Amino acid sequence: MDCPDVKKRRLNKDQEESSQDKVTLRRKAPEKPVKNKKKHISKFRFKTTGESASLLTPSNERIPLMLTDVQHLLLHSLLGNLNLSQPPRWYVLEKCNQISQTTCLILEGISIQHWEKNNNELENTKKRFNNVVEILTPSIYNGSLVQELALVPLSETDKEGIILKYGSMNLALEARKDLMVMMKAVFPIGDNVNKNISEDVEMVDAFPRTQLILSAWQLIEENYPLPLKGKLKNAYSDYVMSKDEYLPVTSNSPMFGLDCEMCLTNAGSELTRVSIVNEKHETIYESFVKPYNDITDYLTRYSGITKSILNDVTKRLEDVQKEIKDILPPDAILVGQSLNIDLHALKMMHPYIIDTSLIFNFTGERTRKPKLKTLAREFLKVDIQSGNNGHCSVEDSLASLKLVQLKLSKSLEYGDAVHTNRQGYKENIIKKISKTPELALSIFNHMIEQRKTSLIVGCDDITGDYHSYLTQAKESVISQLKKGKPKKVKLSTVDSVEDVVSTLVDAIKEYNFAMAHLKLEVNSDTETDQMQKVDKWIETIWSSIPENAMYVVVFGGTLSDNGVAMIKVKSHL
Repeated sequence: MDCPDVKKRRLNKDQEESSQDKVTLRRKAPEKPVKNKKKHISKFRFKTTGESASLLTPSNERIPLMLTDVQHLLLHSLLGNLNLSQPPRWYVLEKCNQISQTTCLILEGISIQHWEKNNNELENTKKRFNNVVEILTPSIYNGSLVQELALVPLSETDKEGIILKYGSMNLALEARKDLMVMMKAVFPIGDNVNKNISEDVEMVDAFPRTQLILSAWQLIEENYPLPLKGKLKNAYSDYVMSKDEYLPVTSNSPMFGLDCEMCLTNAGSELTRVSIVNEKHETIYESFVKPYNDITDYLTRYSGITKSILNDVTKRLEDVQKEIKDILPPDAILVGQSLNIDLHALKMMHPYIIDTSLIFNFTGERTRKPKLKTLAREFLKVDIQSGNNGHCSVEDSLASLKLVQLKLSKSLEYGDAVHTNRQGYKENIIKKISKTPELALSIFNHMIEQRKTSLIVGCDDITGDYHSYLTQAKESVISQLKKGKPKKVKLSTVDSVEDVVSTLVDAIKEYNFAMAHLKLEVNSDTETDQMQKVDKWIETIWSSIPENAMYVVVFGGTLSDNGVAMIKVKSHL
C-alpha cells in the first residue's frame, strides 16, 4: 500500500505528463487548419464529355467543346450552384462556392496548331495547366468570340433579376440565344420569310414550334452533321444539304416526320429504307435504297429489310438525296427520334430539327434518352415496333410526328422531366429569395456581399464590340427585369497589349470577375517571340490570382483551326 507521499508524487507526475500532452497537442494544432483547408478547396475535373474534348484524346477521336461550354463554366464559378438547374455536361466543379475569384484571358488569333507546335515557347503554360480542351472556334461558323462570351460578366442586380425571372443563369442564356443568328452563320439561310402557309393543316399550337428546334450548338453536341469548316468539314465531305438555300424557320413552318432503316455492309451502316410523313399523317415519300457495298447483315429483326426486298431495287443513295431535296420546302422542320442517326445514314444536313428523344424525358437527366416505343406507349397509348418483322419506318416517323403534335397542343414542359425539374427549381429559388432575402447573401457568397461589378479590359479594337453588344443585350432583356438602376459592366480600353495584361493583374484584386480579351496577329516570322510573350503573360496573371481562384485561358482559334481552353483552380496544396 502506497504512503500519502508516494501518491502525491504520482499525482504530480500524472498532472505533469498531462500538461506535457496538452503542450504537444497545442504544438501540433497548426496542422489542423491545413486539414480543414483541404475541405474548402475547389476542385475541377472532367466528365466523359470533357475527356472527349481533352487534348489527351487523339485528334481523330476528339469532339471539341463550344465557347458556350466555357461560358457556362465561368458562370458556374461566379454564381455557384445557384446558376445550375442540372449538372454541367462536361466537367465537375467541387465546392464551387469556395471559388475566391474568376480570371479569364482570351487570346484571339492563336489556335490549337500554335499550342501543338510551341512546346518550348509555352513551357510554363503547359506545366501549369493539365486540363486543356479543344474548342470549336466561332470563326468556323462565322460567329464572334465577343457574342459567345459577352453575357458572362453581369452586375449583382442584373444577376438577381435574371435569376428571379428565369430560375438560373443557364436558363436565361438559353432563352436569350437567337436561334437564327448562328443558324444563318452555318447554313445558307435567306432573309425572306415563307408566306405560303399551308391551308391543309390547322395551326393549333399552344406555343411556338420553334421553341422545340435544336440550336446549332445543340446539333453539334448531339452529333448532327453540319456544314462547318475545319476538321469537321472533312468528316462530312461527302454529305449534301437538304436544300441549296433555306428560308428562316417560323411558328408556321411545316413539320415532317422522318425515319430510316439501315443494314450492315462491309463499309459499315448504310441506308436501306426512308419514309417521310406530313402533318396530316400522310406518307409523302417512301423508298427502298440499295447500298453500293456488299451487305453483311440485313438487320431484319430491327429493320424488316430482307434480301428479297432489295433484290429488284435500283435506287441509290444519291437518287434519294435528290428526291428529298425536291420534296422538302425551304423552311421544313424535320421531326424524328434521334434523327442524327437517320441524317448520317442519308448523308444529309438540315438546319431545323425537333428530336423527340430530347424534348421528352422521364428521368430529369437529358443524357438518359427514352425509347420511341416507350414514348408511344406512354403518351400516344399505342404499341409500335411490336411485330417480329422489324421496325416500320412509316410507323416510327408517324409516331415521332404525333408526339411533337401532342406536346405542341399542351405545353413546353409536357412530357419532359428536365423542364419540370427546372420549373420546380425556379419556384423554389424564387420562394427562398423572396421570403428570406438574407439567404441570398450566403448563396451568392462574397460576390453579393462585396457588390462589385465585373471588368473587361482590352484595346480599342475589342472593347467597342463588347460595348455595343452588351448595350443591345441589356436593352432587350435586363432592362425588363430590374427594379432600380443596376450597375453596369465596366469596360476598360487601354493603348497596348502590355497595358491590357497589367490592367488585368490590377483588376484581379478588385473584381470578382476580370477578363482580358486580345486580338493577336501571329505569323511565321514572329511566332516564336509571340508565343514566348504569351507564355509570360499567362504566368504573370497566374502569379497574381489569389488561392482558390478559377483561371481560364482561351486560345480563340483562327479561320482554319480550332482553339483551346485551359482551366485550373489555384491551390498551393
